[in-house]
Amino acid sequence: MSGENNPAETDIYPESEDFFAFGEDLELNQFDGLPFSSRYYKLLKERKTLPVWRLRCEFDDTLVNNRLVIVAGTAKTGKSTQIPQWCAEFCLSAQYQHGTVVCTQTKKQWAVDLALHVADEMDVNIGHEVGYSIPLETCCSSDTVLRFMMSDPYLEHYGVIIIDQAHERTVSTDILLGLIKDILLQRPELRVVVLTIPPMAEKLLIHYGTIPLLSLEASCSAEVVHSSSKDYFYSALRLVLEIHRTKEEGDVIVFLASAEREGTRLGTDLGQMVLVVLCQSQGGLPCVLTEQPGSKKARRVFLSTQQGEDVWWPTDSVNFVIDTGVQKKMATPSCFLEPPAGMIHDAVQCHRKFQHPEGDHFTLINIYNFSAEKWCHDYFLDHSALKTAEAIRSELTDTLNKIELPISEPSFGTKTNTLNIKRALLAGFFMHIARDVDGSGNYFILTHKHMAHVHPLSSYGAQSHKLGLPEWVVFHEYNLSESNCMRTVSEISPQV
Repeated sequence: MSGENNPAETDIYPESEDFFAFGEDLELNQFDGLPFSSRYYKLLKERKTLPVWRLRCEFDDTLVNNRLVIVAGTAKTGKSTQIPQWCAEFCLSAQYQHGTVVCTQTKKQWAVDLALHVADEMDVNIGHEVGYSIPLETCCSSDTVLRFMMSDPYLEHYGVIIIDQAHERTVSTDILLGLIKDILLQRPELRVVVLTIPPMAEKLLIHYGTIPLLSLEASCSAEVVHSSSKDYFYSALRLVLEIHRTKEEGDVIVFLASAEREGTRLGTDLGQMVLVVLCQSQGGLPCVLTEQPGSKKARRVFLSTQQGEDVWWPTDSVNFVIDTGVQKKMATPSCFLEPPAGMIHDAVQCHRKFQHPEGDHFTLINIYNFSAEKWCHDYFLDHSALKTAEAIRSELTDTLNKIELPISEPSFGTKTNTLNIKRALLAGFFMHIARDVDGSGNYFILTHKHMAHVHPLSSYGAQSHKLGLPEWVVFHEYNLSESNCMRTVSEISPQV
């Protein structure tokens, strides 16, 4: 019986061979070993139209033969999304012998958005092969080969360091740029790629000497129009309406200090224009543009606050870019909840119970000392904001313990403690100082020479008629788009 041929078996084996032959024809992703999806090829076709792709071969050769490379280009050239992927392929070709890739970002939202965008283009899962690490949030694993983050002192983990947006000139970026020479002497196998704009590239060449410089230009030049008007919002609005009246085709994107707040001022009744607010998404997810009725025929006006290299909008339809040149300063989540209609007076009375005569920073410490969830609800306070404050304090405490610095016991309420807190605030916010120039609450901000007022909800705003306003203050947040107000203000003196 064993020597007889089984017709059923002879029919099965050829089909099995055909099945395996079909599987071998699939192109596999070199990062996770899985077949590419159809979306990958669609995005790849779009990626190849970016200006940076003209330098793909030149960049690969330069990275192999040089330890430090500068890539200079204007916005929308694709350098922030494509070059990290090419560097990941470079590290993969060396089997990660010298480490993986890290791409530094100046803002945490940019790190999250870029990681999500690049993971989509590479056809991998966020948090696995591509991830991000920002304060109080890490989305990475042991399999992560490309990491977007704000800073990391442990550079020995990486084979390629990408310094993106070097022209933003943050403290961390400047320190890293200053240490690059010494780092490369210690690690000759390391590769460093600096992404910036042309004016900054010239300064870097003077600092680093003879190193490769790859220059990028956008596919089309833009007409630049300047305005001398002091009211940036209405100047932008007039320009949008002028563009619309010309009946030239194309969508418009406008950079404002606060897209959500200014968008409400702009309104929605704009005729054949559709207003789309590109606000930062909750939970770090990129905003998704939903098709609106009539949007195919109407001109879309995108409002955004993000002015970085890779703000996502449909580049094939946007023909007009309006930049007001104003950004929201030092925006932080508030621990005060917006009360429902009819309870505003009750909420104000509750909040006044925590007000401290030394200023708003001390008021926040009063609030921090009581953070039970039900208590927060009763006093119109955001419990999640207080939990975030606890997480930040825990992170700072861990850092102090790692570097073996002593941690003193809290002694809130004593004169010595009050003086120490003010000194700490000045050490961190020495650029955020203002002086009342006429004794009536008109504060002159020393750094950028703007006039500002204390926010009405500040403890000084509520009690100014009783206590008077301090001559010198340190503030945490200044919002030009919100009546030139300073938030979180505390009194200081030259003697501090």
